[in-house]
Amino acid sequence: MLYRIFEIDELIDSKADLDREIVDLMENNGAHLKLVSLKKHKYLDPHSSHANTALFVTDGEIEIIFPEADSCTCQSCGCDVPIEDEDGKKYKIKKGQLFMFEKDVVHSVKALKDSSFLLIKI
Repeated sequence: MLYRIFEIDELIDSKADLDREIVDLMENNGAHLKLVSLKKHKYLDPHSSHANTALFVTDGEIEIIFPEADSCTCQSCGCDVPIEDEDGKKYKIKKGQLFMFEKDVVHSVKALKDSSFLLIKI
């Protein structure tokens, strides 16, 4: 794979009838590079990451939601906070934008449009 050029459109099958698609691009000593594709209004359930994370939106627009710590009861910590929890912090990330956050923070991701993003865990 060394010295290979990829076209994002070749990695994700936008015509596939999938709500989401995750393509592993690289992994090394716990660091990951993945390409994630989400259809409009679909989401990744609440979870946390073992590593610091960056999201670079390559197409569309996503929203990342961080429930308030005292109200969080998601799967990762045993709670049932819905994806649309109004008490949490929300950030909209558009095509061409990079968003970073620290490890061990519960969050979920929702596609506001058909979207794809690079997921970088270091």
